[in-house]
Amino acid sequence: MKEKNEKVKSFKAYKKRKKNKNKRGIFKRKSGILVLVLIVAFGIGDLCIYQISSSLKYDIYYLEKDLKEKQNKLQTLEVEKRVNQNSNKIEKDAIKKLNMIYPTEYQKKYISVDD
Repeated sequence: MKEKNEKVKSFKAYKKRKKNKNKRGIFKRKSGILVLVLIVAFGIGDLCIYQISSSLKYDIYYLEKDLKEKQNKLQTLEVEKRVNQNSNKIEKDAIKKLNMIYPTEYQKKYISVDD
């Protein structure tokens, strides 16, 4: 074994032989830096998630607004369809626009169908 009082020939040999008594301090510093890095990474990740969710909420708002407008337009078109399908309206339009009239009795021709 080497004696404690032995002289060291070089600084490298001294460093190899010397034991680091302050290992806990090194780990504390490294773990403190690691915790700091994790906190910063968590904060940045949280901001990114908030930004994404905000943009999605913005898109949802405008899609819902567009959907309401289209539903209102659909309702008005359905009302117009019902009005146009009314048989009285169709009859009036046929008489006015197309000059269609009901045939009289002498204009009617009956066809007999043999069973």
